[in-house]
Amino acid sequence: MTAIDLVGLVILILFLVSMLVYASLGERWKVVFRPLSGLDALDEAIERAVEDGSRVHVSLGTGSVIGSDSAPALAGLAMLSKIAAKTSMSDKPVVATAADGAMALLAQDTLRTAYDEAGASGRYEPISGRLLAPSPFSYAAALPGMLATEDVSVHLMSGSYGAEGGLAADFGERKQALVMAGTDDVQSQALLYATAQYPLIGEEVFATGAYLDIGRMHRASLRTQDLVRFLIVAAILLGTIARTVGLWP
Repeated sequence: MTAIDLVGLVILILFLVSMLVYASLGERWKVVFRPLSGLDALDEAIERAVEDGSRVHVSLGTGSVIGSDSAPALAGLAMLSKIAAKTSMSDKPVVATAADGAMALLAQDTLRTAYDEAGASGRYEPISGRLLAPSPFSYAAALPGMLATEDVSVHLMSGSYGAEGGLAADFGERKQALVMAGTDDVQSQALLYATAQYPLIGEEVFATGAYLDIGRMHRASLRTQDLVRFLIVAAILLGTIARTVGLWP
C-alpha cells in the first residue's frame, strides 16, 4: 500500500466515523442550511402540480448504474422517493425516466417502496419508472414527446449528462415547466446553468437529500463534508507554514 492509498484510507475511515457520530446526534444538533431558491421553488411547484393534476418528472440522466457517473442519479433516486410520497395521492403521480435499464429498475423499486411507506401501494404503476431511450441523444430526442403527453409541469434533472443535458433542460423550458437540473460534470453544469431555470452547481445536487429532509444520514453527510473540508484546508495551511519555516523539506 502506497502513502497515497494510506492517506485515502484514513480520510475514508474519518468520513465514515464522522457520519455515524453526526447521525447519532440527530436533532440534538440543529442543522442550518444556506438558502437554495431552486429547492424552495420545487416544493411549491410540486404542491401546485398535485392541485392542478399535472405531472412531476424526474430525469435520472444518461449514465449507468455501474461507474462513477451513477452518483448524481443515486441522489436523484433519493429525491424521487420524497417526491413520490408527496404525489402519491395525485391524479398524475411522479414519473421517472433513465437511459439505462438497470437505473430504470432502481427507479421502479424506489417508487414501489415510497408508495408502500405512504400506504398507497395500490396506486403504484411499474411504467412510472421507465427506460426512455438507450443512448444519450436518443434519450434527449424522446423527451419532448414524453413531456407533452404526460402533461409535465415540473422537470427535475438529477443524473449524469453530457452535451445532451442542455437539450433536456431546454425542452422543459419550452414546455414552460419548472426546470431544476444538476449533474457532476463541470462542462454539463455550464450548459445547465445557461438553460435551466434553477441549476444546481457543484455539490448542491448531492445536498438535496438533506434539504428535502429525506433522512438523518443525508444531513450527517453534509456535516461530514464540511468537517473534512476544514481538515484538508488546515492540513494545507500547516504544510505551507512548515515548508516556509524549513520544518518540512
